[in-house]
Amino acid sequence: MNSRILLAALAATITLAACSQKDPAGEAIAAAEDALNAVYEDAEKYIPERYAEAKKGLEAARTAFNEERYADAIAAVRDVPAQAEALARDAAAAKEQRIAELNADWARITGSLPGLLAGIGGRLEELGQLRKLPDGMDKQLLDEANAALASARKAWEEAGAAHVRGDLEPAVDAARGAEGMAQDLFGRLGMPAA
Repeated sequence: MNSRILLAALAATITLAACSQKDPAGEAIAAAEDALNAVYEDAEKYIPERYAEAKKGLEAARTAFNEERYADAIAAVRDVPAQAEALARDAAAAKEQRIAELNADWARITGSLPGLLAGIGGRLEELGQLRKLPDGMDKQLLDEANAALASARKAWEEAGAAHVRGDLEPAVDAARGAEGMAQDLFGRLGMPAA
């Protein structure tokens, strides 16, 4: 009888010990989730590998918590808030660098693309007035080139509109597309590549 009481007391002690760590483990996991959620957008976009690494600790903690290994759960997320702070700093620096690169690209493209498009337009107008097109060129090529120029101008207008809205990345992407179309047209029309 004494051994039954002793076993019951031991079981109750073990259960209480496990329960006493459950709440702190849950709180630690919630704090880690909050810390990672706060940096999610920029960290996922600019330093995704480091974000994924920090998230592994959180996943390990969730697994340990579900398996009722509460001390392991707490240990798994112990460094996550500090990692989130470092992610926030590093993501901000990476974002700043990316914006600087995009601004440099935008400045380069805006300095050259309007001239490229004007040059192509002038060349197409000149070719359209000829009675006989140069060798290797026919009316179909001229029509295709006019359509491609219209597409490039439209992409350039969309890039400008995105830039005005403050959407720098889509603006630069659209501008790069328009620039690529313009350079392709230069080659197709026998003009030197810019």
